[in-house]
Amino acid sequence: MKKQRNLTTSVCFFLMTGFIAAQTTKKTDSLEEKKIDDIVIIGYKTQKKSSLTAAVSIISDKKLQDSNTSSVSGMLQGKAAGIQILPGGGSAGSVATVKIRGTSTINGPSAALWVVDGVVMPYTPNLDPNQIESINILKDAASTALYGSRAANGIVQVFTKSGNSGKGTLNVSLNNSFNVFNNGRFKLMNGTQLYDYFTSLKGAPEIPSTLRNDGYNWLKDGTQTGVVQNYTVDFRGGSSNSKTYISGNYYNETGTIKGDEYNRLSFRINHEQTIRPWLILKPKISLAYTSGKDTQTSLYEMYLNMPWDNPRDANGNLIRVDEDYTGDWYGRDHNSYLYDLQWNYGKSNQLDLIGNLDAEIRFTDYLKFITTNNVTYRNFDKTEYVDPRSIAGTSNKGELTESYQKTINKFFNQMLRFDKDFGNHNINALAAYEYTDKYYKESKAGVYGVVSDTEIFNTGATTGKTPTGRKLDRAYNAFLFNAEYVYDKKYFIQGSLRSESSSAFGSTKRNSLFYAYSVGWNIHKENFFKVKPVNEWKLRASRGLVGNTPYPDYGWQDLYGLTQKYNGQIGATWYQLGNSKLTWESIYQNNIGTDIRAFNNRLTLNIDYFNNKTKDLLMLVPLPSLTGVDRQYLNIGDVKNKGWEFNVNYSIIRTKDISWDLGFNISTYKNSVLSTRNNSTQVLNNYHVAIPGYDVNSFYMRKWLGVNSDNGEGQWEVINPDGSRSATSKYNLATVQVVGSSTPDYYGSVSTNLNIKNFYLAANLYFSQGGQVYNSYRELFDSDGAYPYYNQMVLNNGWTRWEKPGDIATHPAAVFNNNTLTNKPSSRYLEDASFIKLRSLRIGYNLPASLAEKMKIRSANIYIMGENLFTITKFSGVDPEIGNADTQNTYSGNAGAIYPIPRRFSLGLNFSF
Repeated sequence: MKKQRNLTTSVCFFLMTGFIAAQTTKKTDSLEEKKIDDIVIIGYKTQKKSSLTAAVSIISDKKLQDSNTSSVSGMLQGKAAGIQILPGGGSAGSVATVKIRGTSTINGPSAALWVVDGVVMPYTPNLDPNQIESINILKDAASTALYGSRAANGIVQVFTKSGNSGKGTLNVSLNNSFNVFNNGRFKLMNGTQLYDYFTSLKGAPEIPSTLRNDGYNWLKDGTQTGVVQNYTVDFRGGSSNSKTYISGNYYNETGTIKGDEYNRLSFRINHEQTIRPWLILKPKISLAYTSGKDTQTSLYEMYLNMPWDNPRDANGNLIRVDEDYTGDWYGRDHNSYLYDLQWNYGKSNQLDLIGNLDAEIRFTDYLKFITTNNVTYRNFDKTEYVDPRSIAGTSNKGELTESYQKTINKFFNQMLRFDKDFGNHNINALAAYEYTDKYYKESKAGVYGVVSDTEIFNTGATTGKTPTGRKLDRAYNAFLFNAEYVYDKKYFIQGSLRSESSSAFGSTKRNSLFYAYSVGWNIHKENFFKVKPVNEWKLRASRGLVGNTPYPDYGWQDLYGLTQKYNGQIGATWYQLGNSKLTWESIYQNNIGTDIRAFNNRLTLNIDYFNNKTKDLLMLVPLPSLTGVDRQYLNIGDVKNKGWEFNVNYSIIRTKDISWDLGFNISTYKNSVLSTRNNSTQVLNNYHVAIPGYDVNSFYMRKWLGVNSDNGEGQWEVINPDGSRSATSKYNLATVQVVGSSTPDYYGSVSTNLNIKNFYLAANLYFSQGGQVYNSYRELFDSDGAYPYYNQMVLNNGWTRWEKPGDIATHPAAVFNNNTLTNKPSSRYLEDASFIKLRSLRIGYNLPASLAEKMKIRSANIYIMGENLFTITKFSGVDPEIGNADTQNTYSGNAGAIYPIPRRFSLGLNFSF
């Protein structure tokens, strides 16, 4: 009870402090004067914040300035409750995956849908973050149902910047950063440590004592300090009839692993032209050209290669280490990857084009027609070259491979909007027709026997590789309707319908109806509400049905492969059994929330509770080989997902010279499988499983029981037929069972913004508690002697190795060429994925207005920034956060060969004219 009283006292003190501060603030307080009824675009509709009944987080461009990255998705971490950012790794130009409100599926897509300027994107858009005005995170059915079969995982709604009707402004942003390789707590042995470990192995052969020295540092040799250059110039201006925004950006990054390069040139123009008072044209075009070169040293081999092996001779020249090499080489694979990197490489080019021709026709002041017409085009090509002088090119006398991918997405939306007041009544409605399709094609071909340094096929090639390719297409059309009724700005009710057809399903299951309805109540506008410190208090609730479309475009059809030959003739191989009844996953979403503003709008509090149920789970089911076909897509099983979201922002100080804001958000969710096919165990990838009653992200493997103190053998658990449990030292006798989950208990962030006159500081601390990650690296580098000729990791503090009877140890006896299978998959390598990370810290200075005027500029500021500065975690690997995103799918949690996220230090300058 003492702990509870202290917590209550702290909360009361916090609220009373805010109340006193609010009461002593002058009437000119900017927050008090702020207009609450801002107009926002949520999904397809425009409405006032005060009447918003959906669960939505709004992120302004100012909140996106604490990161210097090429990817918009990577900037969203910690910006709103209910979203998780799964980093794609630390490579140059990497793209993160956005998950909203956890996992509501098993095999279906789990990443959020992206919508840019009203256009549904087929993938995470390749946008310059500097072009973004704001981002909305749509989380419940009330905000997403109009997107139908693709709305199950929430929506990231992006709005790019627009021109203005005032005086034109030219803005210049210059940023240079340095990336520092960050290997977390994963430490490998040097030559001395490895010598002591090797000689301690039971049954190990003798090795020369001269090996007991630090040796060659493969990791240091293959890594570097990367450099980032990020330069943007944009213009905003116009007149009463014309508004234009133009932006150009150059982004160049070298990774922290040598040979990793990324470049991007991007351009955007958004124009708005008033032709007549009733006709406005809104053309937009975005162009991005991205190139990359990959001559990367292998991070995996940097880890496993032994410090006793030096890839260079006495003169510093690289040694060709292959089966004919007669020198000393201890590494098991007898390989030095550095030799081939003198010549071999991969390089890629990508062109992204997004074009809109939009218009608005105003029939009256309350009725207008909006047309959105878009084409999104992506062309990607990649070249892989293997030199005939390299070890990899020996058998084929060199190799050149080229691949091409093309994606074309078309989107058309024709919408009528109605918005009119009738005294105390307001009706806001829309009706629309929408069509979208996607076309994808890829081809890959190559040749052998090329001359050195060639980049085209017909330069002496002797034979060709078998060409491969595929082509996919998909189309949707839909009718949309939404209506909202507001009475006296107190009571709100709205409903939406989307009737949709999709080519991803058979003719009998092609059509579906998605819906949502929601209500809201502004309690603070009631006459009986007399709580003066509360400026606004709204209750809201929503319920609806949205869908999840499967990855395959032809999951409902029989599929055949024309890849086999018989008697010289090409034959078709049946590899997918069709399912004409295949349909969407159906997610029934329920949300209850409240929004509070208090103390002259200094305190903002948002609380949401959601409870979702997914039916007709999409599963790719393997079929018995006797059927003659490998697989079939089925709708089987149900999943439940529920949780809480809290978001608090408080203005602690707001004076003329000092302002200090503090923000905090936290999210917690739980999911469980309600049913599967015949309620049986569905084994998934990455040691995961779907079993009724268990978490969607459950790990399925043998349970580690530690080390037998008597003999140093590893032990696993056996579940006996009668339900009793016992231990065994035989790996293959242990019971495969659910041993944990990668789902965190909760996650969130703490952020602060401090301004003292012209100086400012902004910081963001991100945290995640609970859940597990499988550290698969330890199978190789913490192997108890199973891989004696791979380098090994240094034991963490608190880890001990068994040496004699009676030892209480975390690690079993180490044996040369250990075959007891103690390093095979089990809960031994499951680790706590909890962490606290200082995601960003930015300190800057705004040039005084008087000095800026003398310099004939409008404004200027300079800043220094650090990102990923430190991580507090017990995880023994590189990064527990990256571990959860290694495969970026719903059943992730396997920390494999991960490119670490670097520490980044930036110096930037912004000024405008």
